[in-house]
Amino acid sequence: MREVQRGIRQKKVAAPALVPRATDWIAGLPAADLHQRHHGNLLTPDITATTSAIDKIIVQDLAWVVSALLQLLELRRGVPAEGHLAALPAMIKYGVGSPAASYASSIGIHDRATATTLAANCPYPEPTFRQFLDWLSQLTTDEITALTDPDTARLLTRSAERRSPRATQAAILSGTGTFTCPLRGVRHNGNDAYLAQLPAGTLLDLVRDPSNGADPNAIQVQHQGVFLGWIAREIARPLALALDEDPAPHIYAQLATDARSIAQQNGADHLHVHNAVTLTIMLAPR
Repeated sequence: MREVQRGIRQKKVAAPALVPRATDWIAGLPAADLHQRHHGNLLTPDITATTSAIDKIIVQDLAWVVSALLQLLELRRGVPAEGHLAALPAMIKYGVGSPAASYASSIGIHDRATATTLAANCPYPEPTFRQFLDWLSQLTTDEITALTDPDTARLLTRSAERRSPRATQAAILSGTGTFTCPLRGVRHNGNDAYLAQLPAGTLLDLVRDPSNGADPNAIQVQHQGVFLGWIAREIARPLALALDEDPAPHIYAQLATDARSIAQQNGADHLHVHNAVTLTIMLAPR
């Protein structure tokens, strides 16, 4: 706690004010409201002093101290931090009131109100960072724009594209290479019995569907005109760019999973398991 005490002395802040000020900061109060409520605890009561004190004492020192205490608690007492407690250092650092909002802030959404609004729409009650990113990757550009603002929407779209696996990025950027991706929507397409007849190595067709209301980057996976499912959305975004190029590279797809063997051994319902069926995508220059 010496770091926090040093900051309190340096910024000339009344020590009892630290907890209520940090609480209001995490609650998302704007700088002007924080200054209005707490400027009396500063010997130089202007908004610049308030902002500087928050940045030094709360954002830097207090966030670091809480993080260190949580690590010590786990190392010495064997009590790992979970849920809100695990995210508390990030919540203190970014000035937001939920783990999901701290995740949004950590990927570059610097407006605290925007991060909080976006996080409030996450369907998971207490998401992990991975769950939050997966949820973001499933949103369409229109959905992201509706939840945020145009600049943030562009940031999140680029972020979602960067979260595609590195092998996918490298192949798409170079126009040559191979990567794997899951087949989504098997449970809902009604053609799982057809899929259950296909062995590994079966050549498939990738069909762009830009008029898709749920996702303009949608890519259907078909076999001889029979719809089997969709390319996973986090991969469809960058892959759609390649398919839309003129001229587009040669893009081939085949089953990496032996759907027929799975169905014979475990039943066709096993094909419904999340990511149970995977594809191999190959790109080659024209």
